Amino acid sequence: MARVTIGIQIGLMNGMTEYTPSVTLYPKRLSAAGHLLTCGVFVVIGIWWGITKSWVGFLCAGFFALGGLVALVQLVPGSTYLQVHQQGFTLCTLFRKSTVPWSAVDEFFVVTMRQSGVKVHEMVGFNFVPTYDQAQLGRRIAKVIGKCEGALPDTYGKKAEELAEFMNSCLAKVKSEGGEQSHADNTLKAVPEE
Repeated sequence: MARVTIGIQIGLMNGMTEYTPSVTLYPKRLSAAGHLLTCGVFVVIGIWWGITKSWVGFLCAGFFALGGLVALVQLVPGSTYLQVHQQGFTLCTLFRKSTVPWSAVDEFFVVTMRQSGVKVHEMVGFNFVPTYDQAQLGRRIAKVIGKCEGALPDTYGKKAEELAEFMNSCLAKVKSEGGEQSHADNTLKAVPEE
């Protein structure tokens, strides 16, 4: 089961204190543990292959050992989450944070990845508003490859449909309340470490 944290952010705006609710979603730890176990198995196979057959096995073991390290870091509390707040949403992956303002987002939707017609993976994608002018080439390439300009890296313990609906409801609420930032400030910003 995914962990959810609900908090209150306090910020100063125009000399007044504003209370803004925030929701933080965490990925399932079982997924990262599964990746760690899978990488561990392939490290053992790679070492065995390197000893008995060819040195290429050691390269494979090294590759999967790096994957195991990434999975291990994802098990550390606070390393990966999605925080939804009044200004936008903050993605944290491997302790690296970036915030996307609501005013830069047009919509959220489910993207289904298929291989040979078989559904392999579902994720939540999003498109930026037409006036958003950052990383245009990268967004065009992403839209051709993945049918979306951006995507959330995980579903955070929810079904992709549920997460897309939740994000769209937050987007609609902020825009209906006039909480959008000006389009002049449509940049992805790294959030400083706390």
